[in-house]
Amino acid sequence: MAASIRSSRGPLGIACAALTLCTGLLVAAPQTALAASADGYVRLAHLSPDTPAVDVYLYSGGAKTPKLVLRHVPYGALSPYQKLPTGAYTVAMRPADAPAASKPVLSTKVTVDRGQAYTVAGMGPYKGIRLQVLDDSAALPAGKAALRVIEASLKVPTVKVTCAGKTWPDPVKFGDATDYHSVAAKSTSVKVAGDSGGSATVKVPLGAGSVHTVVVLDGGSGLKLLDLRDTTTGAVTPRGGVDTGFGGLAGHRSGPGWQLGGAGAAALLVALTGVGIARRRARS
Repeated sequence: MAASIRSSRGPLGIACAALTLCTGLLVAAPQTALAASADGYVRLAHLSPDTPAVDVYLYSGGAKTPKLVLRHVPYGALSPYQKLPTGAYTVAMRPADAPAASKPVLSTKVTVDRGQAYTVAGMGPYKGIRLQVLDDSAALPAGKAALRVIEASLKVPTVKVTCAGKTWPDPVKFGDATDYHSVAAKSTSVKVAGDSGGSATVKVPLGAGSVHTVVVLDGGSGLKLLDLRDTTTGAVTPRGGVDTGFGGLAGHRSGPGWQLGGAGAAALLVALTGVGIARRRARS
């Protein structure tokens, strides 16, 4: 079932120090667990290449105290999935370090339905950034997997996608997310390439019943592809991670009511500074 969306647009009016491109560890929300759950799952992402780091807030209903706060979220970062009771939520973005009571520069509403998973992502260019709600669940034929692509590269704003040697008929434009494609359940190479040059390839472990998203990102010297495991059948609790060759967010617990989450990753990321993910749960 699709999420309900209301969004406002506008530039993020603050300059930030240059940040190293990073990616966050996320938790996959299994389809079987989702189907039997009275809750849903939401993860948050910053996928606007020319937009500085932001603080992201998640509120339930009309509450003024956030359930979740992500601090200094840079381009290319995603939060873990958050397990949430069904109902209406608001996601708001503010410039990094802006007061929590200040007016958000972006906000959107998402209705979390039972057994569904969603990604709420800041997408598009700085001057036209929007919050987009994506449904992360897919109905699959037996023995098949699913794959979609999110185009978040300004350097190569239109790409063609080739999966398992087959090129998808429609190119993917900057700021767009494709529908899920049903594909053979096997480990396969996914390649994206621009008409005027620029390409990247990632190996995706497409197990039977698994649902993946490949995000096209601007890297330091070309394109980078991020493989996300969205949902997976056959598991009891949410689990999983980002299959990627560059780094992640580091975190720790810090006092009652706060949890800094995320994970380190691999050696291709230069040292990450000034970035953290904080989770704050409002008292009932």
